[in-house]
Amino acid sequence: MIAAYENSKWEPIKWENDMHCAVRIPDKNQWRRGQIIRMVTDTLVEVLLYDVGVELVVNITCLRELQENLRTMGRLSLECSLVDIRPTGGSDKWTATACDCLSLYLTGAVATIILQVCSGENNTTWPLPVKIFCRDEKGERVDVSKYLIKKGLALRERRTTKLNNSYSSSEKSLEIPLEQEDSMVTKCIKINFEPDKKAADVISEYRVSEFQQKIPEPRTTGCYRPPAIPNMKVFEAIVSCIGDDGTIFVVPKLSELELIKMMNEIQNNLKCLGLLEPYFWKKGEACAVRGSDTMWYRGKVMEVVGGTIKVQYLDHGFTEKIPQCHLYPILLYPDTPQFCIPCQLYNTKPVGNVWQPDAIELLQELLSKREVEIHIMKLEDYNKKYEDERWEIRFEELLLSETETPILPPYLPSSLPPPEELYAVQVKHVVSPNEVYICLDSVESCNLFNQHSDTDDSGISWESESESLNEALRRFNKNVETFPLLTDFRTEMPCLAEYDDGLWYRAKIVSVKEFNPLAVLVQFVDYGSTEKLTINRLRQIPLHLMQYPARAIKVLLAGFKPPLRDPGKTRIPYCPKWSMEALWAMIDCLQGKQLYASSMAQAPEQIVTLYEDEQYPVHMSLVEMGLADQDE
Repeated sequence: MIAAYENSKWEPIKWENDMHCAVRIPDKNQWRRGQIIRMVTDTLVEVLLYDVGVELVVNITCLRELQENLRTMGRLSLECSLVDIRPTGGSDKWTATACDCLSLYLTGAVATIILQVCSGENNTTWPLPVKIFCRDEKGERVDVSKYLIKKGLALRERRTTKLNNSYSSSEKSLEIPLEQEDSMVTKCIKINFEPDKKAADVISEYRVSEFQQKIPEPRTTGCYRPPAIPNMKVFEAIVSCIGDDGTIFVVPKLSELELIKMMNEIQNNLKCLGLLEPYFWKKGEACAVRGSDTMWYRGKVMEVVGGTIKVQYLDHGFTEKIPQCHLYPILLYPDTPQFCIPCQLYNTKPVGNVWQPDAIELLQELLSKREVEIHIMKLEDYNKKYEDERWEIRFEELLLSETETPILPPYLPSSLPPPEELYAVQVKHVVSPNEVYICLDSVESCNLFNQHSDTDDSGISWESESESLNEALRRFNKNVETFPLLTDFRTEMPCLAEYDDGLWYRAKIVSVKEFNPLAVLVQFVDYGSTEKLTINRLRQIPLHLMQYPARAIKVLLAGFKPPLRDPGKTRIPYCPKWSMEALWAMIDCLQGKQLYASSMAQAPEQIVTLYEDEQYPVHMSLVEMGLADQDE
């Protein structure tokens, strides 16, 4: 590829989707075979480097027509997918966290890949279903699928024989009478994953009898009947648990045997419920729950948090967070009222109107699992009390076009001049004494737009074409309120973010920091600084602003290192090898000065040496003050 295209000249070609091409990787000065996925703009295209499986956005000047002799060779990479796992959260899309974890764990690793093609299946399945094994830090063999499940980033996907579609709808739940003891037919294939043994198919079938014929018509899950209050002013009960809000849950002694009988029948008859397709749970929805003790209970969804569900065990009162795979949307004994009765102490209010943890602990110590005598002083309408837990969420507004955030490619990176060349720079943000964000300084510095560098107050200095970026930012700031709010907070999502000076700048999402209220950590891509913002300070970015590369370039500074002896000084919390004194000293060395840089290395990280007046390294001031040691 290098021999064929190293000295090639760009020629205008009308590029279209699915066309094959040769792609120059600007940062690495490499050539790869590629295929165009889509045209982002007139000058930007998204391409797939199919020999390495990487997708990226490049300028059309980096594309050349692929020579015929280079098209004959097949693709050098294979597209694979892990079997027996599925995304968490009830979605069929993998989260950015799961993708980042998988990329960190597997990129560059030597792994054992075992094809999962079973007898009777099509051997041309694509992507290839695989199991992947690799060695961890201890040298132990690790199943990557199990690793993702252990990290809570995936759920196990059991392979089961599909029933007739009329009985396998995941949008509806089933009310199954427990009197029938028959279980669902399940046929699964178990594969021996030992690398030194031939994979053998072992088929096991569970006891089945006429499940499809006996299963009732599916219907939407309803609600369990409210507790039956004994028809007497005073009755004996057993305290089941104490809620965090001071609610005392009791089971009447008269109902104790009936509850035990129902629980035994549930455990004896509820053998297998099969595997659900992704199911979207709602607050207040009734369900069957497989508890942490592996027993089945009647339950209700209290809260949905990612891949876990907070449920209440209706016949016992206590709540628990469990994985989504331990719930099933059916009603167990729907005509039997709940056995657990929620109670409150009459004429008793906690100090400050909120039950404190020590008060809850005292109630638990005094009452849990004790036989008590209940005196009914006042009855509340149960249906009215809990009607807010049976509300329905309406999603129609989420489907409106104005709430959609278009998926944009990441910002184009800026590149540094080749090594050994001296060039003018400005330091825009200091992370630690040896890690900063710089941007190239133009010959004619401009001050067209206020900036928020933490080392220089003189204005923004851009490359030659940056004047149009400043003008665009100034123009967009005048009517920024007309831009839609950001509704997609995935990592690296481009956006406009409001800085402390009230102006809006180009940024990208780093992570979600808080949920109540929602707060997002963003990085200003032209400066390098980060800030936690509420979502009302984030807007969708106009596509016009995506044509300019991100100005801030993260670099490591060469020539010095943390001192071996530096006792008694306050450390930087996120970088404890450096002292706060060294950080402030470095900021003083950089602020308001004309600086020059020379690249020492550009891969895997950008490493430069910073100079003052083109010859004096800025880090020498820290070395002379004893805040750093020279690094030969």
